[in-house]
Amino acid sequence: LLRLLLHPNSVHTLPQHQHWKDPREFSHCQMNRGTVDHIRHSHARAEVHTERDRLLKRADKKTQEKEKAGDVSKDRARAIVISAGLTFPGMIGYLSVLMMWFYTYHESVASLVMTFIFLMVTYIVFIALSDRRVLGRERPWMWWVGVLGIQAIVLALVFGFFLYFRLLCYYWKYTEMRTYTNVAAMQDPDAFSDGSMILFTEDSQIDPMRSVGFKSRWTGETYCVSPIIDSAMNGGNDIHYWAIGENCCPPRGGFHCNDAADFSTRSALVVLEPEDVVRPFMRWAVRGSSYSLFMEAIRLEEAAFFTKAAVNPKLVYWTRDPIALKESFYHKAKDRCVAFSLCYFFAFLLFSFVVALWRLIPKQKSENARLSSIL
Repeated sequence: LLRLLLHPNSVHTLPQHQHWKDPREFSHCQMNRGTVDHIRHSHARAEVHTERDRLLKRADKKTQEKEKAGDVSKDRARAIVISAGLTFPGMIGYLSVLMMWFYTYHESVASLVMTFIFLMVTYIVFIALSDRRVLGRERPWMWWVGVLGIQAIVLALVFGFFLYFRLLCYYWKYTEMRTYTNVAAMQDPDAFSDGSMILFTEDSQIDPMRSVGFKSRWTGETYCVSPIIDSAMNGGNDIHYWAIGENCCPPRGGFHCNDAADFSTRSALVVLEPEDVVRPFMRWAVRGSSYSLFMEAIRLEEAAFFTKAAVNPKLVYWTRDPIALKESFYHKAKDRCVAFSLCYFFAFLLFSFVVALWRLIPKQKSENARLSSIL
């Protein structure tokens, strides 16, 4: 029997002259061969099943990977839709506050305040409605709409404040002022205190040989001033009007600011003092103005060339197109607003996408799974 198990083919290799002496021995050998065949078939079936299991496992793995990839694609598509829904309400509040700074704040402070309060209350209501105790079911997307909306209007309030008190307040003040023509350099500027643009007489010009550049140790910038004179003035007359500019002159004897190189230029845009632009209680907001530094440059010019400046000198930008210079205050504010707002929009959208993909969608899936298990 052991020989048959180890060498199952040995039955067929018996010599032809060998005969079975006992029929029972022959039947016993036939039974042993059947047992061996059965074992061999069992092993074969086991190997087939094992290989089949491997194939099935591999197929199941690929199927799961495809299903997972499909779920990821669906989640990303849903995240894009949700991020757009989170971004839209916040950007509405952001743009609304900025538009108040641009177009209504100079006429009505209350309009900006009321708009900001209304939007703030609206976003707080969204946060309150997200609680389960209010509507019977937790709505996390409403919480994110409220939170992102609040940060958007606060950012717009701060950014708009910067734009207004650095650029827009000057533009709107210029639009309210008058234009004077045929003004002599020796005339008292107090007679034109409400003027924003001045067209001087033909004999008026700047005196670049008496210009100076005052370099501030605090800002590192050079503040340039040059007296404006006419043919009727002499060395003993007070200088009422001063052309100014930044980083456009040497320390002494040279002035290249704005259109000073064009000898046909006779017009100027008045430099507004901080008290001319804002109310007294908001004067701190324009503290970054360079007006005081130009006054320091005038005092330096007096000491260097023994010039006598008027008690209340009028600073001007010497330019052949004062209207375009006035408009540049608005365009600079608009360009900065557009550039910053585009960057903020894409950052807002990206953050909303991350929130939707990693916070809102997984939470919604877990909530749906919990409800389905209950049902």
